[in-house]
Amino acid sequence: MSFCMESLPKKNWFVILNPHAGSGRGMKDKAEILKRLDQYKFRYKSAVSEFPGHTIRLTAQAIADGYRNLIVAGGDGTLNEAVNGIFLQTACPSEEIILGMIPVGTGNDWIKTFGIPNHYKAAIKIIKEGKTMRQDIGCITFSENGLARTSYFANMAGFGFDAVAAAMTNQLKNKGKKGISLYFQALVVSLFRYRAGKVKIVIDGQKMEELIFSVSIGIGKYNGGGMKQAPAAVPDNGLFQVTVIRKIGLFGILRNLAGLYSGEYTKDHRVSIHTGRHVSISSDRNIAGEADGEVLGDSKFEINLLSKKLNVIFYPEKYLN
Repeated sequence: MSFCMESLPKKNWFVILNPHAGSGRGMKDKAEILKRLDQYKFRYKSAVSEFPGHTIRLTAQAIADGYRNLIVAGGDGTLNEAVNGIFLQTACPSEEIILGMIPVGTGNDWIKTFGIPNHYKAAIKIIKEGKTMRQDIGCITFSENGLARTSYFANMAGFGFDAVAAAMTNQLKNKGKKGISLYFQALVVSLFRYRAGKVKIVIDGQKMEELIFSVSIGIGKYNGGGMKQAPAAVPDNGLFQVTVIRKIGLFGILRNLAGLYSGEYTKDHRVSIHTGRHVSISSDRNIAGEADGEVLGDSKFEINLLSKKLNVIFYPEKYLN
């Protein structure tokens, strides 16, 4: 584990705020967030993310303009776009970037592993303290409309049911649904619609081909608004935790529902835990995929781990708790 425990010297920061995060809370709380940054005497320039994909552009441009210290005020989707902006730009190596998070979203799953409190003042105080670690990053290659695509993730990618539930969550958000309960609603609706299919999974050369309900590939421990789907994941150990749920049925899922939030569901005989650096997922009918809650469509996916490639600000006392 690589910790840098030195406080950051005074630097210029680039702050990206997503006004749509938290069902509009980002816009409502913008003044408060900027006021807190001023109270802690940050020197910064801020920008507002106006449409899907905009944070990717803003991040890449900020780095091209010389910024190496970034703050994202948003949810897991906003963080995902910032990470993609960092890894798609070519102005400097990703290791030179420091990324901090002010949680504004609904689920806020990435912060749970890294010990960041879900409170503006406390989160900004931790950014000011500037304790960093270098976390692993996932890189997914797949095709979309016949074209090769690459996407990066900092927390967790899901395939099969996970991706269907993520798509339903986004639909509910677009319809104005708010609060953490929307994740539960998306889970229940998706359970009645989804059917397990035969999927081929290859983890560091080890193959399995079975009727699969879902595959979760974790750098962090949590997704779906607090579900502990990768309970043994460690973000800087150079390995994904891969959780495979075989065909389990509606009753099996309902019986394990509480265990999804505690991590105890992994004791079910239809669940297996693996570790690896390279994962291939494919199916005759293709399989749905998502990364950090962002839907990637139906494809064949190749997922590779990039070891310790991004400096993130964390809270050591609560890390992995």
